[in-house]
Amino acid sequence: MKNIALAIAILASGFIFAQEKISPLQINQTIYEQPVQTRASGVTTIDSTFIYEFSTLPLSNVWDDFSSDKFEQFDAEPLDGGVTSVLYYRLMDLTNTTPLDPTLIFCDSAYAYHDTVKIDEIGAVLETVRNYPFTPFDIWVNNLCEYPVEGVLNEGVFQECYALIDSIIDGVLDLDQDTVWYNMDPTAYVQDSARVFTKVVTDPNTLWEDNFACHNYTYATNPWSLGVATFDGLDENGYPYAIGDDGAHGVADYLTSRPIDLSTPGPGEIVYLTMIYQAEGFGNMPEGFDSLVLEMYSPDLDGWYHEWSVSGDDVVADSWDTLYFPVPVGYYEDGFQFRFKNYASLSGALDHWHIDYLKLSVEPFVFIESFNDVAIQYPINTILKDYTRVPWDHYVANTAGSEHMLEDIVLRTFNSTTSATNFTNGEWEVRYGGILQGGSPFNIPVSASPSTNFDVGLTPLTFDGAADFSYDPGLGGTQAAFDLKFGFTSAAGPDKNVYKENDTTYFTQRFDNYYAYDDGSAEAAYGIEGEGSLMAYKFEAYEAGRLKGILMQFQPSVTDLSGEVFLLTVWSDDPADPGKPGEIIYQDDYFESHTPEYSGSKDGFRYYEFKNFEYLNAEDTSLTVNEVFYVGWQNISSLSLNIGLDWNIDNGDKVFRNTSGEWLPSAFAMSLLIRPVFSTGLDNTLALDADGVQEEITMYPNPTYDAITISGLSGDYELRIFDMSGRMVTSVQNQHQVSVSDLESGLYLVDVRDSAGTPIYASKLIKK
Repeated sequence: MKNIALAIAILASGFIFAQEKISPLQINQTIYEQPVQTRASGVTTIDSTFIYEFSTLPLSNVWDDFSSDKFEQFDAEPLDGGVTSVLYYRLMDLTNTTPLDPTLIFCDSAYAYHDTVKIDEIGAVLETVRNYPFTPFDIWVNNLCEYPVEGVLNEGVFQECYALIDSIIDGVLDLDQDTVWYNMDPTAYVQDSARVFTKVVTDPNTLWEDNFACHNYTYATNPWSLGVATFDGLDENGYPYAIGDDGAHGVADYLTSRPIDLSTPGPGEIVYLTMIYQAEGFGNMPEGFDSLVLEMYSPDLDGWYHEWSVSGDDVVADSWDTLYFPVPVGYYEDGFQFRFKNYASLSGALDHWHIDYLKLSVEPFVFIESFNDVAIQYPINTILKDYTRVPWDHYVANTAGSEHMLEDIVLRTFNSTTSATNFTNGEWEVRYGGILQGGSPFNIPVSASPSTNFDVGLTPLTFDGAADFSYDPGLGGTQAAFDLKFGFTSAAGPDKNVYKENDTTYFTQRFDNYYAYDDGSAEAAYGIEGEGSLMAYKFEAYEAGRLKGILMQFQPSVTDLSGEVFLLTVWSDDPADPGKPGEIIYQDDYFESHTPEYSGSKDGFRYYEFKNFEYLNAEDTSLTVNEVFYVGWQNISSLSLNIGLDWNIDNGDKVFRNTSGEWLPSAFAMSLLIRPVFSTGLDNTLALDADGVQEEITMYPNPTYDAITISGLSGDYELRIFDMSGRMVTSVQNQHQVSVSDLESGLYLVDVRDSAGTPIYASKLIKK
């Protein structure tokens, strides 16, 4: 196994110096693997492609504080309302009006010809005469690989896709073929089709017509409101634009507005684009050759033009700067657009810019007021003491009151007005299955009666959640989920709190079978450098129990470390020095070790099982642990392994490193994306009862010519297949194999429902 001999030698000779290392991410797991927007110029086939067209917005709709999602989701389905489609054919008649018969195949002159070859008595070619005895046709050939669909007229193609070879040895050339036919393997013109769907976006709450910038709530430092749009070196799927090319630099993200009617300003009125922007935040600081750029589109000139930019040399890291940009009057037209783009390193999550409070507004004079808003800064992600998630079994068995509830819940708010703003009591509530729990809603009280102030800038609202509420252990089964809502109201007039959407935040408190400190998303990657070094993460469970495995979210950074080997390790608490790792109670052996596995998506943790049975309970391969234990690993190579790091929740005092024989706490205020999984009523997938059986539902092959197979279904169910007009063409019950040989070639929808009519599976099917 890789590096085994080296590792054994290192451990025999003791540890060498190492240190903590923070690395930038290569992907953005908050958006990775979400529905993909099609850039039509880059696709290889347009079959089943969705094209999005956007109606024009009035000027008054153009504002975004990014507290809600105003990005188009690009998740339309063929049967959705407002979706239309056009079927394009590859081969058309010469007028491009009528599709050609699909049984016809055409070849050009490279594959349809007659050669008469004169050869001498020793085999040398003396003369070749080529002619084309076949009937030529003119056909229109469309390119079905790009949208808009365009084509060309191909003149002089033939239905005969073969060559005729007439060899004459030591004789006179005879142009009549009479000897040999050779079939060719032509790159023929074959009929094909592609259906393109179009969705016209008319929702007035959708502002952006692309999603390459990342809408998020965690990357900005000390934001003015709940949510920002972030620009970096990653595409709309959270993946580098130029993976593996560390020197790649250029245009990365775009954020493009919908068309806007800018023809409305009256005489003397000026349209301003205003926003605030920040460099770095919890990301990576842009350099001097990195920049954020504003461009504007003129419908009259049909072009985009540079209007404003800022570079990394022009800003201070983590500070918020304000842009007041008067839109030149030459753009005052119906159909105006603006867009931001960034120049960045294209190999990872690098060179971050964040924007907020973006607005187009008409001002009668050259004067802009302050933003005049009070908003929540960050979402709340737990009301439990210490943890964001705990096993429901542990909570139920160890809860007598509010001992596990957070006493000091902090709702961070920010006042962007020029003076303090009065507010009245806020409110928070808890629901289970939509039903209010524990007497909620509860007050978020002011500190004095009858009112107090939001001071200019940050005002934390702190309240005792444990005094109001604790989760009811009588609810739920093997799992439980509670929906929470927090908000405040302002006693001042609307001119002091302009936007109400950012006055409320929501989250769901989930109880599964693991403990978690983190919020599920990483802003960086963490590790320990040094051969043989140790990293340990402290957990204090509600009870002793049986540990089944560890959920971990490793993050690809500049270097792919998925081939590196580490030893998964668990420690007990040190009785001689409580609060630090003590005896090793589990460790991989060198021949059954682990490697970092990348999942990419938010909450996309990989499950790491225990492999060394020397330490495990024989009956269920679990590991018995006391309330306090530590999980982590031992390095084999000297490289930092890059576990996900959450900058938004501070549990750095629970992270320990050992690089020279002594355990030291981390120097960073962060949490790691590591979650120990206990043996409870759930298995490690966090979705099924331990005694239940359910497989992942899959359909194959797809595309198919004859039949499909559905695996993972049990019980009574009905499978239906619909064509793109919505007509049901097949319906079967409780069949795992379904013939589709009688269906015409094209795109279909497969819908599976249980005996109660509840949807349990849906997928697109391509019939060849």
